[in-house]
Amino acid sequence: MMIARAFAASWLALAAGSCVAADWRYALGVHDVGVPDVDSHSFGFNGSVALDTHLDNGRHLLVDTDLFLDRDKDQLDPDHIPLWWQFHLGSDGDFWRGHGLRAGWTADIHTRANTVSGIERQITALPALVATYDGHGLLASLEAGAGWFFLEIDDDAPRVQGYDRSTLRNSTFAYAATARLALRLGDAWTLSGRAREWRDHHQTLETQYQGAVRMEASRWLADTYFKQPALVLSADYYRYNLDVYNRPGVPPILRWNDDLVVRLAVESRW
Repeated sequence: MMIARAFAASWLALAAGSCVAADWRYALGVHDVGVPDVDSHSFGFNGSVALDTHLDNGRHLLVDTDLFLDRDKDQLDPDHIPLWWQFHLGSDGDFWRGHGLRAGWTADIHTRANTVSGIERQITALPALVATYDGHGLLASLEAGAGWFFLEIDDDAPRVQGYDRSTLRNSTFAYAATARLALRLGDAWTLSGRAREWRDHHQTLETQYQGAVRMEASRWLADTYFKQPALVLSADYYRYNLDVYNRPGVPPILRWNDDLVVRLAVESRW
Protein backbone atom coordinates (compact mmCIF):
# COMPACT_ATOMS: atom_id res chain seq x y z
CA MET A 1 0.00 0.00 0.00
CA MET A 2 2.89 2.39 0.66
CA ILE A 3 4.05 1.89 -2.94
CA ALA A 4 0.56 2.67 -4.23
CA ARG A 5 0.27 5.83 -2.14
CA ALA A 6 3.67 7.10 -3.27
CA PHE A 7 2.78 6.35 -6.88
CA ALA A 8 -0.58 8.12 -6.55
CA ALA A 9 1.05 11.16 -4.96
CA SER A 10 3.48 11.44 -7.84
CA TRP A 11 0.58 11.29 -10.27
CA LEU A 12 -1.23 14.11 -8.48
CA ALA A 13 1.87 16.26 -8.83
CA LEU A 14 2.18 15.30 -12.48
CA ALA A 15 -1.44 16.14 -13.27
CA ALA A 16 -1.22 19.56 -11.61
CA GLY A 17 -0.12 21.15 -14.89
CA SER A 18 -2.63 22.20 -17.53
CA CYS A 19 -2.87 20.62 -20.99
CA VAL A 20 -1.31 22.45 -23.92
CA ALA A 21 -2.52 20.03 -26.65
CA ALA A 22 -5.22 17.42 -26.25
CA ASP A 23 -6.38 14.61 -28.53
CA TRP A 24 -9.74 13.33 -27.29
CA ARG A 25 -11.20 10.14 -28.74
CA TYR A 26 -14.24 8.01 -28.01
CA ALA A 27 -15.45 4.60 -29.18
CA LEU A 28 -18.75 2.73 -29.21
CA GLY A 29 -19.10 -0.96 -29.83
CA VAL A 30 -20.25 -4.47 -29.00
CA HIS A 31 -18.38 -7.21 -27.15
CA ASP A 32 -18.33 -10.75 -25.83
CA VAL A 33 -16.87 -11.57 -22.42
CA GLY A 34 -15.89 -15.22 -22.57
CA VAL A 35 -14.77 -17.56 -19.80
CA PRO A 36 -13.22 -20.43 -21.80
CA ASP A 37 -12.88 -22.90 -18.91
CA VAL A 38 -16.68 -23.10 -18.48
CA ASP A 39 -17.74 -22.17 -22.04
CA SER A 40 -19.48 -18.98 -20.87
CA HIS A 41 -20.28 -15.99 -23.10
CA SER A 42 -21.78 -12.64 -22.06
CA PHE A 43 -22.56 -10.28 -24.94
CA GLY A 44 -23.12 -6.57 -24.53
CA PHE A 45 -22.38 -2.97 -25.44
CA ASN A 46 -19.37 -0.86 -24.50
CA GLY A 47 -18.08 2.68 -24.71
CA SER A 48 -14.72 4.29 -24.10
CA VAL A 49 -13.11 7.71 -23.81
CA ALA A 50 -9.37 8.37 -24.26
CA LEU A 51 -7.13 11.41 -23.87
CA ASP A 52 -3.62 11.76 -25.32
CA THR A 53 -2.04 15.08 -24.35
CA HIS A 54 1.06 16.97 -23.23
CA LEU A 55 1.01 19.11 -20.10
CA ASP A 56 2.44 22.62 -20.06
CA ASN A 57 5.60 21.19 -18.48
CA GLY A 58 6.05 18.94 -21.53
CA ARG A 59 5.04 15.71 -19.81
CA HIS A 60 3.15 13.20 -21.98
CA LEU A 61 -0.11 12.00 -20.40
CA LEU A 62 -2.42 9.16 -21.45
CA VAL A 63 -5.83 8.52 -19.89
CA ASP A 64 -8.48 6.08 -21.04
CA THR A 65 -11.55 4.46 -19.51
CA ASP A 66 -13.92 1.75 -20.73
CA LEU A 67 -17.46 0.93 -19.59
CA PHE A 68 -19.13 -2.42 -20.38
CA LEU A 69 -22.80 -3.42 -20.11
CA ASP A 70 -23.24 -7.22 -20.28
CA ARG A 71 -26.17 -9.55 -20.80
CA ASP A 72 -25.18 -11.96 -18.05
CA LYS A 73 -27.12 -15.14 -18.81
CA ASP A 74 -24.73 -17.71 -17.27
CA GLN A 75 -24.68 -16.24 -13.73
CA LEU A 76 -21.16 -17.40 -12.87
CA ASP A 77 -21.43 -14.85 -10.07
CA PRO A 78 -24.93 -15.35 -8.58
CA ASP A 79 -25.16 -11.71 -7.44
CA HIS A 80 -23.41 -9.98 -10.35
CA ILE A 81 -24.40 -6.48 -11.50
CA PRO A 82 -23.79 -6.62 -15.30
CA LEU A 83 -21.91 -3.31 -15.47
CA TRP A 84 -18.13 -3.22 -15.22
CA TRP A 85 -15.28 -0.90 -16.11
CA GLN A 86 -11.55 -0.45 -16.53
CA PHE A 87 -9.31 2.61 -16.31
CA HIS A 88 -5.73 3.45 -17.31
CA LEU A 89 -3.51 6.42 -16.47
CA GLY A 90 -0.04 6.55 -17.98
CA SER A 91 2.95 8.65 -18.92
CA ASP A 92 6.30 8.12 -20.64
CA GLY A 93 9.54 9.88 -21.41
CA ASP A 94 12.90 9.50 -23.15
CA PHE A 95 16.42 9.02 -21.87
CA TRP A 96 17.74 8.83 -25.44
CA ARG A 97 16.28 8.79 -28.95
CA GLY A 98 17.82 8.52 -32.41
CA HIS A 99 17.58 6.71 -35.78
CA GLY A 100 14.28 5.02 -34.91
CA LEU A 101 15.56 3.76 -31.55
CA ARG A 102 14.46 4.94 -28.13
CA ALA A 103 15.44 4.21 -24.54
CA GLY A 104 13.12 5.61 -21.91
CA TRP A 105 10.62 4.99 -19.17
CA THR A 106 6.91 4.42 -18.67
CA ALA A 107 4.63 4.72 -15.64
CA ASP A 108 1.15 3.23 -15.61
CA ILE A 109 -1.79 2.64 -13.30
CA HIS A 110 -4.45 0.15 -14.43
CA THR A 111 -7.71 -0.76 -12.73
CA ARG A 112 -10.36 -3.33 -13.63
CA ALA A 113 -13.51 -3.96 -11.61
CA ASN A 114 -16.67 -6.11 -11.34
CA THR A 115 -16.13 -8.42 -14.31
CA VAL A 116 -18.55 -11.23 -15.07
CA SER A 117 -15.64 -13.64 -14.53
CA GLY A 118 -15.50 -12.87 -10.80
CA ILE A 119 -12.84 -10.16 -10.60
CA GLU A 120 -14.07 -7.78 -7.91
CA ARG A 121 -11.17 -5.36 -8.27
CA GLN A 122 -7.73 -5.29 -9.83
CA ILE A 123 -5.17 -2.48 -9.48
CA THR A 124 -1.62 -2.43 -10.81
CA ALA A 125 0.95 0.36 -10.59
CA LEU A 126 4.03 -0.14 -12.73
CA PRO A 127 7.02 2.11 -13.43
CA ALA A 128 9.23 0.48 -16.07
CA LEU A 129 12.23 0.91 -18.33
CA VAL A 130 11.55 0.55 -22.05
CA ALA A 131 13.54 0.02 -25.25
CA THR A 132 11.74 0.73 -28.54
CA TYR A 133 12.35 0.44 -32.27
CA ASP A 134 10.04 2.46 -34.56
CA GLY A 135 10.72 2.47 -38.27
CA HIS A 136 9.68 1.15 -41.69
CA GLY A 137 6.12 0.48 -40.56
CA LEU A 138 7.18 -1.59 -37.54
CA LEU A 139 7.11 -0.68 -33.86
CA ALA A 140 8.56 -3.10 -31.31
CA SER A 141 9.31 -2.56 -27.64
CA LEU A 142 10.38 -4.41 -24.50
CA GLU A 143 9.60 -3.21 -20.97
CA ALA A 144 10.70 -4.37 -17.54
CA GLY A 145 9.66 -2.93 -14.20
CA ALA A 146 8.58 -3.52 -10.63
CA GLY A 147 5.50 -2.20 -8.86
CA TRP A 148 2.30 -3.03 -7.02
CA PHE A 149 -0.10 -5.86 -7.90
CA PHE A 150 -3.53 -6.13 -6.26
CA LEU A 151 -6.25 -8.62 -7.19
CA GLU A 152 -9.46 -9.25 -5.26
CA ILE A 153 -11.86 -12.06 -6.17
CA ASP A 154 -15.59 -11.39 -5.83
CA ASP A 155 -16.94 -13.13 -2.73
CA ASP A 156 -20.30 -14.36 -4.08
CA ALA A 157 -19.13 -17.43 -6.02
CA PRO A 158 -16.34 -18.46 -3.55
CA ARG A 159 -18.74 -18.17 -0.59
CA VAL A 160 -20.51 -21.29 -1.86
CA GLN A 161 -17.15 -23.11 -1.72
CA GLY A 162 -16.55 -22.11 1.91
CA TYR A 163 -14.36 -19.01 1.48
CA ASP A 164 -14.82 -15.69 3.27
CA ARG A 165 -13.96 -12.24 1.95
CA SER A 166 -10.88 -11.78 4.15
CA THR A 167 -9.00 -14.44 2.15
CA LEU A 168 -9.87 -13.12 -1.32
CA ARG A 169 -7.27 -10.35 -1.69
CA ASN A 170 -3.69 -10.56 -2.90
CA SER A 171 -1.68 -7.34 -2.51
CA THR A 172 2.04 -7.63 -3.19
CA PHE A 173 5.21 -6.13 -4.63
CA ALA A 174 5.71 -7.72 -8.05
CA TYR A 175 7.69 -7.61 -11.27
CA ALA A 176 6.39 -7.32 -14.82
CA ALA A 177 7.87 -7.87 -18.27
CA THR A 178 6.06 -6.61 -21.37
CA ALA A 179 6.55 -7.04 -25.12
CA ARG A 180 4.68 -4.93 -27.70
CA LEU A 181 4.54 -5.15 -31.48
CA ALA A 182 2.68 -3.03 -34.06
CA LEU A 183 2.75 -3.38 -37.83
CA ARG A 184 1.44 -0.64 -40.11
CA LEU A 185 0.11 -1.93 -43.44
CA GLY A 186 -0.20 1.08 -45.72
CA ASP A 187 -2.26 4.07 -44.64
CA ALA A 188 -5.36 2.17 -43.54
CA TRP A 189 -4.43 -0.91 -41.51
CA THR A 190 -2.54 -1.47 -38.26
CA LEU A 191 -1.98 -4.78 -36.48
CA SER A 192 -0.85 -4.66 -32.85
CA GLY A 193 -0.22 -7.01 -29.96
CA ARG A 194 1.00 -7.00 -26.39
CA ALA A 195 2.06 -9.69 -23.90
CA ARG A 196 2.70 -9.08 -20.20
CA GLU A 197 3.50 -11.33 -17.26
CA TRP A 198 3.33 -10.38 -13.59
CA ARG A 199 5.45 -12.34 -11.07
CA ASP A 200 6.31 -12.09 -7.41
CA HIS A 201 9.35 -13.73 -5.81
CA HIS A 202 7.82 -17.20 -6.06
CA GLN A 203 5.41 -17.58 -8.96
CA THR A 204 3.51 -16.10 -11.88
CA LEU A 205 0.58 -13.96 -10.72
CA GLU A 206 -1.07 -13.13 -14.03
CA THR A 207 -0.49 -13.38 -17.78
CA GLN A 208 -2.05 -10.98 -20.29
CA TYR A 209 -2.29 -11.15 -24.08
CA GLN A 210 -3.84 -8.39 -26.16
CA GLY A 211 -4.25 -8.03 -29.92
CA ALA A 212 -6.02 -5.58 -32.22
CA VAL A 213 -6.73 -4.90 -35.89
CA ARG A 214 -7.40 -1.23 -36.70
CA MET A 215 -8.76 0.02 -40.01
CA GLU A 216 -9.13 3.66 -40.96
CA ALA A 217 -12.77 4.11 -42.00
CA SER A 218 -13.04 7.70 -43.24
CA ARG A 219 -13.81 6.39 -46.72
CA TRP A 220 -16.94 4.56 -45.53
CA LEU A 221 -18.02 6.86 -42.68
CA ALA A 222 -17.18 10.24 -44.22
CA ASP A 223 -20.75 11.58 -44.12
CA THR A 224 -21.48 10.68 -40.50
CA TYR A 225 -20.99 12.28 -37.09
CA PHE A 226 -17.68 10.45 -36.66
CA LYS A 227 -14.45 12.41 -37.15
CA GLN A 228 -11.46 10.51 -38.57
CA PRO A 229 -13.23 7.23 -37.74
CA ALA A 230 -11.65 3.80 -37.43
CA LEU A 231 -13.00 0.28 -36.98
CA VAL A 232 -11.19 -1.66 -34.26
CA LEU A 233 -11.43 -5.40 -33.60
CA SER A 234 -9.61 -6.35 -30.40
CA ALA A 235 -9.17 -9.23 -27.98
CA ASP A 236 -7.89 -9.09 -24.38
CA TYR A 237 -7.04 -12.36 -22.62
CA TYR A 238 -6.24 -12.58 -18.89
CA ARG A 239 -5.06 -15.74 -17.13
CA TYR A 240 -4.93 -15.58 -13.32
CA ASN A 241 -2.99 -17.69 -10.86
CA LEU A 242 -5.66 -18.49 -8.28
CA ASP A 243 -3.49 -20.94 -6.32
CA VAL A 244 -2.55 -18.08 -3.98
CA TYR A 245 -6.20 -17.96 -2.81
CA ASN A 246 -7.02 -21.69 -2.66
CA ARG A 247 -7.22 -23.41 0.73
CA PRO A 248 -6.53 -27.06 1.53
CA GLY A 249 -9.55 -29.23 2.23
CA VAL A 250 -12.05 -27.19 0.21
CA PRO A 251 -12.73 -26.92 -3.55
CA PRO A 252 -10.81 -24.32 -5.62
CA ILE A 253 -11.93 -20.74 -5.17
CA LEU A 254 -13.35 -20.64 -8.74
CA ARG A 255 -13.99 -23.25 -11.42
CA TRP A 256 -12.10 -21.10 -13.97
CA ASN A 257 -8.96 -18.96 -14.02
CA ASP A 258 -9.21 -16.84 -17.18
CA ASP A 259 -11.38 -14.53 -19.27
CA LEU A 260 -11.39 -13.24 -22.84
CA VAL A 261 -12.94 -9.95 -23.99
CA VAL A 262 -13.51 -9.59 -27.75
CA ARG A 263 -14.65 -6.15 -28.96
CA LEU A 264 -15.71 -4.55 -32.23
CA ALA A 265 -15.95 -0.77 -32.00
CA VAL A 266 -16.10 2.42 -34.03
CA GLU A 267 -13.50 4.92 -32.82
CA SER A 268 -13.69 8.65 -33.51
CA ARG A 269 -12.02 11.91 -32.58
CA TRP A 270 -14.13 14.08 -30.31
